[in-house]
Amino acid sequence: MKIDIPTLLLTLFAGFLLLSLQLWIALRGALRQPELRTWAQGSAAMLAGFGMLFLRPWTPLWMSALVGNCLFFLSISLYTKAIFRYVLDHPLPRWYLPTVGLFCIALLGMQHWVFQQRTAVVSFMLALMLTPATLLTLIRGWGNVAGAMRNVGLMMGLTCLAMYARGFDASLRPQQYAELMAGDLGPGLVLLLSFLCLMGAGFGFVLACFERVALRMEELATHDGLTGCLNRVTTDTLLAHTLERGRREGSPLSFCLLDIDHFKCVNDQFGHQAGDMVLRGFAQAVRSRLRASDVFGRMGGEEFALVLPATDGPGALRLAELVRQTIEQMALADEQGRQIRVTVSIGVVVAASDSGLSATRLYMLADGALYRAKHGGRNRVMLADEASDALARPAGTIEKPSSETVAGNFS
Repeated sequence: MKIDIPTLLLTLFAGFLLLSLQLWIALRGALRQPELRTWAQGSAAMLAGFGMLFLRPWTPLWMSALVGNCLFFLSISLYTKAIFRYVLDHPLPRWYLPTVGLFCIALLGMQHWVFQQRTAVVSFMLALMLTPATLLTLIRGWGNVAGAMRNVGLMMGLTCLAMYARGFDASLRPQQYAELMAGDLGPGLVLLLSFLCLMGAGFGFVLACFERVALRMEELATHDGLTGCLNRVTTDTLLAHTLERGRREGSPLSFCLLDIDHFKCVNDQFGHQAGDMVLRGFAQAVRSRLRASDVFGRMGGEEFALVLPATDGPGALRLAELVRQTIEQMALADEQGRQIRVTVSIGVVVAASDSGLSATRLYMLADGALYRAKHGGRNRVMLADEASDALARPAGTIEKPSSETVAGNFS
């Protein structure tokens, strides 16, 4: 049974042409990513390689074999470069390009080989070149948040297997590989499978890049770009959601407002870049003390919030005091080596499952406790009292600190 090889090559050429067009359209839109540009270059090289094979009946054999295979090597190299950049954000390993160069030089010595021998060796070369990217995608890219990378890994794995199978088959059954245009069914189908899977990997890579852009946009919509904390809108939403869940489950919820003391002085004395560094360091230090279930958000400026599910008063106060001590001990230095130390004031409110407090009321109570912590000397934790914190930050007055529990006296 025969297969028409020119038709097969023309089909693969058309497929990679469509892939190249899709990549070109994506690069002109929102996906201006260097990895995708590299993959597009690889597809263009693959397209040119198929063009050389298709023109084999009308061109010298050495030209179609040498130039075509070199273009295939270039294409696989570019695909591998794109994978390494996408998964690891690293360039190609140092040994990779010299190895490809040796393969290209070896092609010069194979010009007088019979087609069966050349097919086996070139198939093994292509498979070996693709193996590092395949293993990287399957091992490191499998858990990637962009699920399309799994499809890329599977398609590349199938391509590698087909290439290795073609190499072994050409070694064991050379009579089936008399010439490229012979059209035997088995070799033709293996060739078709290998390049179709590689084409599928290309479409999957485009989808993976789209997924990554979508995830980044979602992260920008829900997170603060400077500190990595949740933004205020998301924090408010999660506070209301966690409060309702606590009522259903009969568990308490604690809410804390944190404000860096004298943060304006940091900006004035050290500059805004140092202020940004303090905010990032503060967020990292607080985050190191939290559980996976805790919510940490930036409410604006130097004010942050903690939503602590299933946490009662003593537990919230212990955590707040631990955070206060961590910030007090935090040492940062600006670009000139000047030491920067900050402290934090924290207001804490606890909502029992039957308290009936709303998210807005919780915020007001925590804000009132934070207000008293600030005017009680700063660098302390204050527990909200619904009677004394009925109004948060009363305009035109400065409250004297009452006999509330202050951090440092907790046992």
